[in-house]
Order: sequence, then C-alpha cells, then structure tokens
Amino acid sequence: MVKGAGRTIRTYEADKGVGMSEAEAKRFLAESRSVIKLGTVDSSGEPNVHPVWYCFEPEGSVIYAFVGKPSRKAANIEKTRMVYFLVDQDRWPYIGVRGKGGARELTGGPEAMAIVEKILARYVKKDHPMFAQFLGNAKKGEYVVVEITPRYFSTWDYGKMPPSLLAAGL
Repeated sequence: MVKGAGRTIRTYEADKGVGMSEAEAKRFLAESRSVIKLGTVDSSGEPNVHPVWYCFEPEGSVIYAFVGKPSRKAANIEKTRMVYFLVDQDRWPYIGVRGKGGARELTGGPEAMAIVEKILARYVKKDHPMFAQFLGNAKKGEYVVVEITPRYFSTWDYGKMPPSLLAAGL
C-alpha cells in the first residue's frame, strides 16, 4: 500500500512475482527519464494515448504533467477527470509502473509554473532555448499542469527474475 495525502493507494505486483515494493516504485517514478503515457477517453468513448513529460512527488504520491491547453488530452482530462498512466523502460530487463488516477488541471499561478519548471528540468537543460520557450508558452497559458492522484499502481521489474533467466536476455 502507498500512502499519499491522507489516502491509501493499492499497489499490485505484476505477473510472475516481479513487482516492485512501494519504495522501489516511488524511486522509479521519481528517477525515470522516460515519458509518461497518459491514456484518456474522448467524447465518443474512443481511447487516446499521449506521451508527455512528467515529474513525481513521492511525499504525496502525486504525478504532474503539462499538456497543451487546446489539446485533445487536455479536453479529455477536463471532461472525465480520469487518466490511465504508464511509465516504463523499453529495454531489457523491463521495469515499469502503471495505474489509474483522478486528474485535474492546475492553471497559471506560481505553483503551476514551479511544477512546469521542475518537469522541464527533468528533460531539457535550463540553458537550452527550448526550456525558455516552453516556460514562456506556459506563462502565456498555452499549457496546463495536470495533477494525477493515483488510485493504484501495478508494477514490474524483470531485473528480479532468477539470474539464469536474466542472463539469457530476450
């Protein structure tokens, strides 16, 4: 179980007993340089998957991402207030965390801009022109921060497989 902001998040190990502990899952989400894939549902009930940059706050077990304000993902999140998410590593041994959570937009203000800066710093050097461009666009309201409050995590870490299977690779 993961406790976050006064709530308990169920954690499930994936098949074959290769799941992560709460601490391992939080560390993976906080340290991973992968994008988060957000799954949303549009107005016609069709699923959409959107890769976006994110950051994770282990203390409250909250995920933050920023998305274009006029985007389909922002509209879907505003309508349903729910996302499915996945952060994984696509090389052997595979490792990842997926789950479902409530989602809400945080717009403007110093809190949202601080989160945008934190997300950007994970993926882009601060002296790179893209950092200033994205931050400037966020300040103009072209992006919104999405706060995701996970309801559960499902995890896997194939690095925990028996050494004989790990050595065989794929």
